[in-house]
Amino acid sequence: MTFLAPMMLAGAAAVSVPVALHFFYRARHTPLPWGPMRFLKEAIEQTSRRLKFQEVILLLLRCLAICLVALAIARPGAENAALSSRGDPVDAVFVIDTSFSMGARDGEKTRLERAKEAAIAVIDTLPANSSVQVISCADRAALVGPVQKMNMDQARQAVGSVQITSLSSDLLPGLSEALAVAKAGTAGAKEVYVFTDLQKEAFERQQGAVRAKCEEIKAAGNLVFVRCGDVNRKIPNVAVEDVTWHTESIPHTRTRIPFVVTLRNTSSEPIKGVDVSLELDGKAVEKDAVRVEQIDPDQTFPVSLTGSLDRAGVSVVGVRIKNDDVPGDDVFYKTILVRDKVRVLLVNGTPTPENPTGSGDHFVRTALNPAKVPEYYIETETVAANEASPKNLDGTDIVYLLNAPVREAADPIAGMSADFTLALDKFVQSGGGLVVAPGDQVTAEAYNAVLGSGGSKLLPFDLGKILSATETSPFHPASDTVDEASFLNKFRVAPYAQALQAVSLFRLFGVSEAGANGRVLVRTTSGLPYVASKVVGGGEVVLVTSSLDETWGNFSSDPGSFQVPLAVFTVTHLTGRKEAGGTAVAGTALVYNPPPELGSAFELVQPSPGGDKLRPRVKLEAVEADGRRAVTATDTLLAGVYHIVPVGKADDSGAVFTVNPDLRESRKLTPATDDDIEGWLGFRPAVVQAGAGTDAAVTQLRTRSEWTEYVLLALLVLLVAESAWAWVCGRAW
Repeated sequence: MTFLAPMMLAGAAAVSVPVALHFFYRARHTPLPWGPMRFLKEAIEQTSRRLKFQEVILLLLRCLAICLVALAIARPGAENAALSSRGDPVDAVFVIDTSFSMGARDGEKTRLERAKEAAIAVIDTLPANSSVQVISCADRAALVGPVQKMNMDQARQAVGSVQITSLSSDLLPGLSEALAVAKAGTAGAKEVYVFTDLQKEAFERQQGAVRAKCEEIKAAGNLVFVRCGDVNRKIPNVAVEDVTWHTESIPHTRTRIPFVVTLRNTSSEPIKGVDVSLELDGKAVEKDAVRVEQIDPDQTFPVSLTGSLDRAGVSVVGVRIKNDDVPGDDVFYKTILVRDKVRVLLVNGTPTPENPTGSGDHFVRTALNPAKVPEYYIETETVAANEASPKNLDGTDIVYLLNAPVREAADPIAGMSADFTLALDKFVQSGGGLVVAPGDQVTAEAYNAVLGSGGSKLLPFDLGKILSATETSPFHPASDTVDEASFLNKFRVAPYAQALQAVSLFRLFGVSEAGANGRVLVRTTSGLPYVASKVVGGGEVVLVTSSLDETWGNFSSDPGSFQVPLAVFTVTHLTGRKEAGGTAVAGTALVYNPPPELGSAFELVQPSPGGDKLRPRVKLEAVEADGRRAVTATDTLLAGVYHIVPVGKADDSGAVFTVNPDLRESRKLTPATDDDIEGWLGFRPAVVQAGAGTDAAVTQLRTRSEWTEYVLLALLVLLVAESAWAWVCGRAW
């Protein structure tokens, strides 16, 4: 039990008054002897016990009446009820769930619309001089307003401005913010209302912390959950989980490639008639729209669509579906880098014009265009190591160093020049790709001094001694050692795994892994690093510890079985690093490393919430960190296409990012029951249903919270009983 005016309980001390009157008041008189009193003595003694009992009862009734008066003035209430009554000001805090499950429809309205209507209804029930603060909450909280917290018109506008996001549910941030805001209020009574569809995920993600925060709110005031959905309704929902495309070739112009869309039924009922459509750069490919007749519960269903790539640069692939009740996960976006040409520079340390098949670049050049298609989109240029110059890097996407030595003092003519290796460092830092495959022309000491830890630090690991094997017992790359998170992960499974393990290596460089920043992608069966990589600035370096020709290995059994996929996977991966942008999940930060010439002032161009042509913009600033400038954008609450552009530039210029819904929200679409909530929180909070009766339910909660009326009623009954008892006793006080 709690009291609105606990100091008034001190009035119960007045109970001492009737006690004092009872025990200490005596009529003062002078006894006079009177003969007949002797005959009454016996009768008085017989009735004295009855009279004393009646007086004690009367005393107790009057003492209890005084206690009830004090209790009524102290205004008692239930411990888990609001600390307000119908006439006292309230500091009310509204936490409105904006996770995308609130976009589900129950009848003609979405759950968010029902939440807004319920919030307005609660505002209408608040006593005069109350305050309202509105907080939007998904897996993060934001104070929406109003600016003047006692202005109810502004509060209604703040409620109306709340928008759905693409985030998942988590009540802890909203509850924490609500408690802080409520404590900052000046009214004696605090009320926190949480308008949500009560997804289990919202409680279970941080269950212990949510329980502790709810207990804090309960100790400070009242906590009311307003359920904005039907707990018994099963929501039909299909989520778009991914869209992929053929990755064994680089997407390039004038081609039509297949896209595979992965759908999943996250509800407990079969869903029929799901329409799936593909967009490229915002333009729908209508003729490729597909209808899926049925997807069973928890079934993952692939859908194949095709699209034509007509424009070079970063394009946006979008997928949309229709005919389910949760629109928040009905879209999915990815960036795809479309090339007109991919230019690869092959720096050859062993050119043999008289024997082209024995040249160091032969296998790589063949792997990049195995069918020898004229005017192929991958263009290779070969230059001898001692003739390579910075000009060769102009317009180049990837550089291969194929058994290419660096220039040493002992031979100032042979090998790559210092000018070229310095330009190569800048090339990688700016986003270029570099593949290093040494051979017998390379000395470890010279490479480490120029490209390794003693120089530009491009190599993932410093080179060590050359390790040799026999033809009868060669080194073999092991498919089970391939890094699952790397671009070579397909070599873990057939048929690529067999092609990888069929490679025989007779010599390779050992490397020093201790203290280095490289990452081993493939090892041999004996545990030696075979392929490693290292991110350097905006680019990446891939090191193959053996040669990519037949001098140190044997690829002749099937020339295309290993070299072709290795070359394609490598070039596809490295070309993707050169373009800014990418794909992220709603709520995660977007990071862009702009070139110096673009200045330091940027803007984040966000998708329009209502599909309008005018897109919102947020000011950003480039910050220097670890020797590189970075622009970081965190305002990514909506799924869609984002651009980071220099101030004043066009919306679609600059770096392109795609943001997708946080699918944790829809993978477990299960509402919590009142019993579930009680089990998680350790007490049963007030839960009312959003709808026509929300205001009446809240008013009833507030009325029911104070027991003063019941105490006064008990006092009235007690006084009537006291009067009746006094009359029965035949005397009045």
